[in-house]
Amino acid sequence: MKWEYLVVETALDSVALRELGAEGWELVTVVSPAHFVLHYFFKREARA
Repeated sequence: MKWEYLVVETALDSVALRELGAEGWELVTVVSPAHFVLHYFFKREARA
């Protein structure tokens, strides 16, 4: 199985998270490298 990844470096609300989920993206983790900064890491099965 192969995966593709997406990193989002802007704040996401519940609507944006639902839209990404509908596209098959699974939230793996959220990292805060600086104060008030969030990076969201997503994965989904690669589409051939």
